[in-house]
Amino acid sequence: MKIETVEDLMIPLKEYSSIHKNATFEEAVNLMILSAKEKGFRWVLVLDDGGSIVGILTLRAVYEALGTMAPRAGGWLGISYNRPELFFWEGLKLIKDTPVTKFVRPLVEAYVLESDPPSKAVEVILKRHITIVPVMSKEMKVVGIIRPVDLLPFIKLLFESNLA
Repeated sequence: MKIETVEDLMIPLKEYSSIHKNATFEEAVNLMILSAKEKGFRWVLVLDDGGSIVGILTLRAVYEALGTMAPRAGGWLGISYNRPELFFWEGLKLIKDTPVTKFVRPLVEAYVLESDPPSKAVEVILKRHITIVPVMSKEMKVVGIIRPVDLLPFIKLLFESNLA
């Protein structure tokens, strides 16, 4: 496998799960479930009308949003499907019908260019403590996503190189 640039390892934007910014939280979570099952993706990109990334709905954000209801029910351990009144279904209905943008993680000023070496993506991930990095074209348009797991073939290549 030839690996020279981030483009060689990234997930193209068209292959990544995305939803429009006006979608509801419930729609986004349903897409996340489907995406996790089919592709192993645990994030959903939230796009504006022009196809630009507004933010990222993370699995952590989903749990944090639902957790706003949990304290009233005695914490997450107090929530039980056997006693649905504890989950405060009215609050849950409000959350599920809320626009997904209320729950997304905004993009930080961190990205890599598709022409950058994979080591640049590793550096951005480590320095910014993030796990999903937008990949930009030379025209500064988002063309893909790179995650730590996508960089494993690069690490393998480093191990196999004869730099000794």
